Amino acid sequence: MKTYFNGNFRTLAWIALAVPAFFLLAASDLCLRSRGALARAEEETFWRDNPVKKAAHYEDIFKERVSVISADRAAGRLTGEQAGRARTLAAAERDFFISESSAKQACIWYRTAAEDFRAPFNPWAGEAAKKLPGALAAWRAELAAKGVKAEDWMIK
Repeated sequence: MKTYFNGNFRTLAWIALAVPAFFLLAASDLCLRSRGALARAEEETFWRDNPVKKAAHYEDIFKERVSVISADRAAGRLTGEQAGRARTLAAAERDFFISESSAKQACIWYRTAAEDFRAPFNPWAGEAAKKLPGALAAWRAELAAKGVKAEDWMIK
């Protein structure tokens, strides 16, 4: 009787080890991604409650970028026009990130951690799923305070 492996049990042993290892690595990857998304969601939740600290954070990033742009300008790697454009772009990015809704971002990141990176035995996905309704309620409250009518299908 001829088998697929022709009696080569070494190949069979490698396959028997590789398949579970692959699934273990895939589950670990999902867990780590979920943990990162949960950390980002909690950061956005903190910024939702402390907008002054959010503004200070992005202002610090802007100052670092401006110092790098100034150093590049002084070293001759950028012309005056290029440096001006880079500063304008950095300021626009800072203003965008400060104005972006932290309640919305927290909701998106909690949903990402809970649903997109769900894996068996993933404690971070479970924690994110518990916090998701609160983040969703905060986002709805923010929209209501701005006078924006949001239906369930718009937010999900």
